Amino acid sequence: MLEYIIKITINSLYLVIPLSMLYAFLNRANRFKARTTLYRGLALGFMPALIYAVVKRNTAFGVREYYDLGVFIPMLASGLALLYPLFRAQGSLRAPLHDGQADSGRPAGSALYPLAFCFAFLVSSALFPNILLYPFEFAVGMDNIFNTEFLFKVIGYTGGLLLVALAGVAIYKTASGAGGRLLFAASSAGILVLDVKNALTIIQILLGRNMIPRYRLLTRSVIWTLTHVNFFLYAMIAIAAAAAVLQYIRVKSVKPSGLNPALVRRERYVARKQVRVCVTAVLAVVMSLLFVTVGASYSNRRVELSPPTELPAQGDRIVIPLEMVNDGGLHRFVHKVESLSQTVDVRYIVIKKNDTAYGVGLDACDVCGPTGYYERKGQVVCILCDVVMNKSTIGLPGGCNPVPLKFEIAEGNLIIMTQDLADEARRFF
Repeated sequence: MLEYIIKITINSLYLVIPLSMLYAFLNRANRFKARTTLYRGLALGFMPALIYAVVKRNTAFGVREYYDLGVFIPMLASGLALLYPLFRAQGSLRAPLHDGQADSGRPAGSALYPLAFCFAFLVSSALFPNILLYPFEFAVGMDNIFNTEFLFKVIGYTGGLLLVALAGVAIYKTASGAGGRLLFAASSAGILVLDVKNALTIIQILLGRNMIPRYRLLTRSVIWTLTHVNFFLYAMIAIAAAAAVLQYIRVKSVKPSGLNPALVRRERYVARKQVRVCVTAVLAVVMSLLFVTVGASYSNRRVELSPPTELPAQGDRIVIPLEMVNDGGLHRFVHKVESLSQTVDVRYIVIKKNDTAYGVGLDACDVCGPTGYYERKGQVVCILCDVVMNKSTIGLPGGCNPVPLKFEIAEGNLIIMTQDLADEARRFF
């Protein structure tokens, strides 16, 4: 249950927060255009997400990294382009509307709504694939779905969606009552944080696929991102919380004066309503933060790894009996290599993927380095970035997969050449 609350929160909230604040900004500029722009963008963005989820679920052609490149690159461009019309439009924002108050104010710039539509479309395309695919994980490893584990997963999934929806609505309501400058600052900050995250994700994918040179600065930025995987979510939560607190302070400091008694009562009612909304927003983001930090720490407690097995070389090869690795679990081995006047432990892994295929690779990848892999609930997981490997792709190059290692099957044994391990010793210094 906790696992899926955390997954939904992490994958959704950093997109929902800037979108909620952008919607509040557009709604203040022109209520009718805001609704048609955002609703159409989100609805149309759901379609490529649904197509990708179906392809990913039913074929071998759905490569998430290529889909993400197709979404994140234009999202980065539209997010950056959106900042200027937001800045231009902040001066035309009307005062916050009360229930029943007429819409007024000068129209925002013509570029604002097309760019906001593109941004909403791309946010929706990035948000929904995981939400659509998570339910297919619920029954993995179960004999049937009529058990408490399946029920808890469904409750966690539903609870995560409700928590993110509550946070989004509360943030939107809070931002709707904020002053023009605060609303612009919060919206722009959220979009900028998302742009930086998208830029680093794009670099990570390009490096993992060897599409760009491995410059040291780029590699270090990706490694930093992987070791601080929730930094951008924390930044989003901080922006939302700060906006809610500042709005709370502003509302509490305003004292109605110079009005007739009926209008004074109305202003006080509106102020109390805004205070409740601000408190709800703060509680929602704090609860999300607790799930992402304390909850994730509890859920992802790592088991102690047993030392890798060292098998003696037989001449120029290492021979692993297949019965040693036929249980379908992850098996970690090590071979000592003399390199540059020192002994290097070259670790490698073996796993049986199906009845006829084995996955063999180094206990290291091109993106995360020699941090290695471990087994959690029957899944192979990268220790550094907590990415779950697709067993069928272990032994293939690219992404966060283990670096492939040549091997052959002969006479009931899996054979690895010691020279192939020696050639990879540089990765383990």
